[in-house]
Amino acid sequence: MTMKKYENYDLTYATIDSLSEGVGSSQIIPLLTKLSESGLKINLISYEKTKPSDQIHHYFESIGVEWTPLKFTSEGMLSKVERLNSLRRAIPKTSLIHARSDIPAVSAYASHEAPVLWDVRSLWADQKVMIQNNGQNRSLYRVYRALETIAAAKCLGMSTLTSAVVPVLERRNIRLPSLRTVVSTVVDLERFKLSQTMPKTVRALFSGTYNEYYDLHLSSLFMNEVRKHLVLETHWARPAESNRPNLGVGENTVFPTTQIGMADLIPNYSFGVSICKVDAGPSLAAAMPTKIAEFMACGRPIVVNKGLGDMDSFIEEFDVGVVLDGTSSNLQTSALKLVSLIEDSDTPFRCRALAEKYFNLDIGAKNYLDLYSKMLNNSF
Repeated sequence: MTMKKYENYDLTYATIDSLSEGVGSSQIIPLLTKLSESGLKINLISYEKTKPSDQIHHYFESIGVEWTPLKFTSEGMLSKVERLNSLRRAIPKTSLIHARSDIPAVSAYASHEAPVLWDVRSLWADQKVMIQNNGQNRSLYRVYRALETIAAAKCLGMSTLTSAVVPVLERRNIRLPSLRTVVSTVVDLERFKLSQTMPKTVRALFSGTYNEYYDLHLSSLFMNEVRKHLVLETHWARPAESNRPNLGVGENTVFPTTQIGMADLIPNYSFGVSICKVDAGPSLAAAMPTKIAEFMACGRPIVVNKGLGDMDSFIEEFDVGVVLDGTSSNLQTSALKLVSLIEDSDTPFRCRALAEKYFNLDIGAKNYLDLYSKMLNNSF
């Protein structure tokens, strides 16, 4: 992406995610690297839980991104209000604001007259309340949904991780931006390379953080079903930010890892697991975990739950995994199907083809740039 058509414009990318954790290093940094090649002058604002490393600072300086890290204080409603206000104050005068999720979108709208892209990373209100799982859910949900309503009504553009969530957003919001695109979870295909040959020992990999949104009970049942058909090793690559010591899915090994190491790690495994709760509600339609894209890029099949983003249709299109619905009959047939995928020498190539079509970082960055162009033309 060598074009410099955007060199007269400033983009402010605002997020409450930390760059030192998984989503920051796997999604935000690679995307901004690609976007910087377009000539955009990029300002990045993020919230960091620990002091950022000099290495990240130097990297952004080398690609011309000006980074303003803000201190992440704590969870809780008051802290969220403070983040909304401090982010609003931190956003500079700019041509365009890319707001990653609901709080940044509302902050961006309240900060300047610049057009705002609402980057719908999930149905944040639904997902946040489910993960917190406490007695204040109903009142919290109303507050969180109010942020979604403001973002939907006031932002000029909208991007979603999935096509499946668009009808959900249309049903629950009176107004939505008419300028839209779908940019799924992206993966750098130059870094996550195709591994054509499966390992001789069948190994399952659970990678990254598994919070209350994931169904570890169903995961355990499925792993037990697979073990009826073959000898299986199960490993969890545990990130530093995880607060649980184990998953309880029969894992043989738990070891620390960082997102940087995933590209070299995944080819050592036969398949990946990303099973969310089937009854998680409408937020499932918006979800697309990063781990799925990384497994596909490396040529490894995936195990997911029914209704997870666009994965039902992706798996049907490319035959690259199994979809669980929680029934015993489905567990049995899915286990047999997974065994056949592991034994099929064409499976890695089909997985890679899916990643190239739907999870490609280059295509995702181009889709954002096309939407930026429409927004800028619309605002003048």
